[in-house]
Amino acid sequence: MNKNILTAALAVLLLTGAARAEEKPAPTAKESIMTFFKHLKSSLAQSSVQGERKRARGAGSVAAVRGAGQYSELADPNETSLKGDVRAKRNKAAMAEDAEFEKAVSLILAGKNDEGLKALEAFKVSHPKSRHLPAVDEAISKAKALDAEKAEPAK
Repeated sequence: MNKNILTAALAVLLLTGAARAEEKPAPTAKESIMTFFKHLKSSLAQSSVQGERKRARGAGSVAAVRGAGQYSELADPNETSLKGDVRAKRNKAAMAEDAEFEKAVSLILAGKNDEGLKALEAFKVSHPKSRHLPAVDEAISKAKALDAEKAEPAK
């Protein structure tokens, strides 16, 4: 008796699982490409925020100690110096690069595929050593596939 009930319960679970899988249709090629661009834009936005956090984390506090004056020729406050450092300059350049790439992706998401494709190609030319080159190449191929899919139904 228990085996029959257990078998019936297992059959019901298996059948409901199959019914649930059939309810949701598979995404079309266009939907999957657009999802790729949405995720890409999201990752670019997160990386620019992370750059700001890294830069802000470098700031620290200095405590004063009473006692004899602390003067060093190395740290003369009246001496002119550069504002910022190499890391800040590099982070600023990386954030500008991220913003340019994100703008191209936004154009594609807005339905301006030709303009977005041109912006991606221009990004590739202007930043030949970018850390985003693999993602740019993939985005270019996906944008071209999106163009091909748009041209196909028109025929």
